Amino acid sequence: MSGRTPPGDRGGAVLRGGFVADGVFKLATAALFAVGARWLATRLDAPAWLVLAAAVTLALCGVVELALARTGDLRRSTRFLVAYDSGWVLVTVAAALLAWSTTPGGGWAWFGYQAVGATALGAVFAVAVRRARATAGR
Repeated sequence: MSGRTPPGDRGGAVLRGGFVADGVFKLATAALFAVGARWLATRLDAPAWLVLAAAVTLALCGVVELALARTGDLRRSTRFLVAYDSGWVLVTVAAALLAWSTTPGGGWAWFGYQAVGATALGAVFAVAVRRARATAGR
């Protein structure tokens, strides 16, 4: 599948735009994590290495997501993105509740989910990109 949307496929163009926006958001978030790692680690009671690990994995996932938006089967991959983003929302709520209750662990949960979740999502998307490229080469 090429990076171009077939004429008359507005849904595909919207989906592709959503994947691009999400990939760019991941890259921007990763940059903020990297620049503010020490501050975030202190404020959210998480180790700086975990903040940096989340930054690296988010950046890599964002790059792979942008590649997928250009070459891959987005309809098949959407469910994985929805699952990741749904988990992100749930972990964010849980981390915020932990922080408001002054219970430690919210920062660990939030950055940990992003590090592990982005790694898993990036791996799934990398497989999808590889398949798309292999199919296009045939």
